[in-house]
Amino acid sequence: MNTDIPQEFRPQSDGPDKDEREQEVAEATCGRFPLVQVIDEFEALERLVDDDAPPLRRFAAVWQDRPSLVAIRARARFHTDELGRLLDQVREGQITASAEVLNCARALALLIDSANVATMLIAPRDDEDHRALASFRRALRAHARRSRDAALRQQTDVICGGALVAMSEQHLRLPRLPQPSPNGLAAKPGEAAAYPLALTPSLQLWLETGIDPGDGLASARALFAQIDSWRRVQQRLKDPGLLDVAIGGAMLLAYARLARLVLWPARDSDEIAVQCAALDLIAPRHRDPDHLRAAVAWAAARDGLCMER
Repeated sequence: MNTDIPQEFRPQSDGPDKDEREQEVAEATCGRFPLVQVIDEFEALERLVDDDAPPLRRFAAVWQDRPSLVAIRARARFHTDELGRLLDQVREGQITASAEVLNCARALALLIDSANVATMLIAPRDDEDHRALASFRRALRAHARRSRDAALRQQTDVICGGALVAMSEQHLRLPRLPQPSPNGLAAKPGEAAAYPLALTPSLQLWLETGIDPGDGLASARALFAQIDSWRRVQQRLKDPGLLDVAIGGAMLLAYARLARLVLWPARDSDEIAVQCAALDLIAPRHRDPDHLRAAVAWAAARDGLCMER
């Protein structure tokens, strides 16, 4: 995990004082907070699927009810601040870099990267979402400009929509990000939440539990088959747009599943093979929007750098 992160990506906040921070760490270490289910941005998308509804309605709901980018960026900022606090505590000698602390840092970094990729995949809903996306893209472009990696710069250009989009977003004002509740216990059931350091045991359990990459790959492949079937039907319809919303929701879900499985650290050679298969699956899908495929490739190449920092 790369923890040497540029200062300009670090949100400015006063935060709790030293005594409060020490108390939070002590409480988390002692397990005084109950365990909560950690839900990242990808899992929240899965919760939008109504398995009892017909397929068209099931996936149309994912598109219609997709979360706000403003809320996603707020959670990313919160988790970035929490990760910064944790690393500061290690540097200042308040806590040691134990396996518990390192796993908490990894979990927070994974939550941030999940939010970053979700921002790339989810279409804005309103003007504030457009501002949130523009702000995130500016950070991506700035990082790519400093990089000596030509492939990263090209990939970023695809994700961010090219030079014309960059010009249109250049002078957009920053979004007004809300303050997410710093208490995972207060999250609504099935929604992504902000998880503070006080919930370290929950974050560790989430990381240790992991995901099933094989299931993610199989379910994404099934969604692509459904999308391709609907596209063939579209060609015979007088109003092809009737299927656009369902196709958009299914495609968002498919690429989110693939992004999730390539973001999570592989635990063995079999999981590495699944991650490679995910990239092979999307490589020939040239009818899908380029930025979706580029976002999954970006996720696969993550090194722990948090764009909000």
